[in-house]
Amino acid sequence: MFAIFKKKYKKEESEGVNIGKHGFEINLIGSVLAYEVARADGAISKEELDGLLSQIEEISSNVEKSTEEILELIIKYSTDSVSFYEFISDINNDFCKNEKLELIKYLWEVAYADSILDIHEERLIRRIANLINIKDIEVLKLKDRAKN
Repeated sequence: MFAIFKKKYKKEESEGVNIGKHGFEINLIGSVLAYEVARADGAISKEELDGLLSQIEEISSNVEKSTEEILELIIKYSTDSVSFYEFISDINNDFCKNEKLELIKYLWEVAYADSILDIHEERLIRRIANLINIKDIEVLKLKDRAKN
């Protein structure tokens, strides 16, 4: 993942500060994947960006990086990356089912932020859900909740 974030987390962990490893990581991974979902239709709307920024603000409160710096890193990673394998692997190895469901829920919320669900956004979310072993019925329930 992003080495600077892991380094910061390990430093705080060794100092006895508990920032909630999974809560922190799910926010970071969720932000990267949500950025991909938001740009899947070729444009990131203001509403989608606002949803991302609120999550990124939460991340920045746990690390010594500003919201803008984290967004720049996410964009750079998205531009330079060829695969989500590292994230999918981390999710499957470290996250419980409820954390995976929270991630998918967040991705649907970003996709619906502009009130338009593009076919490319839906395909990407469903592909991610499949890779992290979330059943279609659960994905559809989360989609329906985000839609309403």
